[in-house]
Amino acid sequence: MKKIFTTTIVLLILTSCSITGLTNDYSKLKEEDKAKIVTLESFENLDTTKIYKISGNQLRAELTKHEKSLVYVFTNGCSSDVCHPMQVYENYAKKNGYQLFLVMSGYGNLDDTLGQRNNFTSQLFSINTDLYDSRYRTVYTRIFENELLKKDIDYKSKEYLGHLFFFEGSRLDKIVNDLPKY
Repeated sequence: MKKIFTTTIVLLILTSCSITGLTNDYSKLKEEDKAKIVTLESFENLDTTKIYKISGNQLRAELTKHEKSLVYVFTNGCSSDVCHPMQVYENYAKKNGYQLFLVMSGYGNLDDTLGQRNNFTSQLFSINTDLYDSRYRTVYTRIFENELLKKDIDYKSKEYLGHLFFFEGSRLDKIVNDLPKY
């Protein structure tokens, strides 16, 4: 009886809470924020008031047009020591000659990123989860990154390499977890 009671309490608590970050959290957005999110048709004439949903393949194709690129796949509101304000990534990219691609892995805590908009001008992108056969962030992020890196979409790395992808053209130069001395 005690076990049933405890299980019931745990289930009630879990169903009353909203867990952020398990999926892309699009359904939790305000309508005004949903209106900002559009599917990328072309990298021409991007509007910085929009967030463009992209695939790893689309991004990889765009990388060929730039001598050097930095792709930052990030979580809005990250509080880790290796997460910095968007302005830091933008300044690093400009200083070192990289084309910057800021790619959200989901929309939870979107206000944390949009609240920085006065401090950076780079375009925001998000993983187009509609293209991947999973609603779970860890799965669709892995598939997106596998496409970006031209790996089999089912490939699973045994270790986490980082969320900053440095490219020369479409050739991967390195993956790191934090910016080199900025």
